[in-house]
Amino acid sequence: MRKREVPGFAQPIIDPLFYMLTFTSILCALLISVREFQVEYVQYRFLLWNLFLAWLPLGFSMLALLLTRITNGINLLIGLAFCGVAWLLLFPNAPYLTTDLIHLIFNSNYEGYDKHGLLLWYDLVMFFLFSWCGLLLCYLSMRQFHSIVSDYISAWVGWVFVVIVSFLGGFGVYLGRVVRLNSWDVLFSPFRLINGIIEGINANAAVFSILFGTLILIVYVTLFILGRSRNKSSRSRLTNEDLKW
Repeated sequence: MRKREVPGFAQPIIDPLFYMLTFTSILCALLISVREFQVEYVQYRFLLWNLFLAWLPLGFSMLALLLTRITNGINLLIGLAFCGVAWLLLFPNAPYLTTDLIHLIFNSNYEGYDKHGLLLWYDLVMFFLFSWCGLLLCYLSMRQFHSIVSDYISAWVGWVFVVIVSFLGGFGVYLGRVVRLNSWDVLFSPFRLINGIIEGINANAAVFSILFGTLILIVYVTLFILGRSRNKSSRSRLTNEDLKW
């Protein structure tokens, strides 16, 4: 495989956003611990497992970027194919975290809540941080594969890739939340996975997939534009400083 030179698409293996995501994930774990200590009721620990699963696609996208730096030819092609398939199967775990907000909506503990109390607002912030972390993990891992596709094929194919993956991700969220499938069903329950996918081909699944695919795409494009604007501003400042010299 031969790399194309596409200005603006080069991605570091460890993006600065990675460190912020690490900090946010630790904060989420602390919020769960504080809540359990204060309320003495284990209720939302499953969020930590879902957050762990949301990190897995980023691991494969970082591995794919590393492979582009250290190998080439058929080895690179095989490595990218493996990482790409694994990433695509795990990718819906990241936006899936947004669906956990449903536990706030259908929680009877909040009925007749005290508006001067803090429990509901604490949980709202906690769930939002988990969801935000999932969306950022979704963005960063897709950004890395977007850069690979753009570098090795073309920029417009990269954007086609982003659109397709966004809506596949929306369908994956549907399979996880509604059909209750898991990523590891590919290995351990392939027939359950096939039956679940067949079951998921219906009008409700289509609307659900479009809604969440649109969410993924809007978040991705927004953060992508912000990142490009930041890079342009940085290059502009550097150019102006060079001119002063």
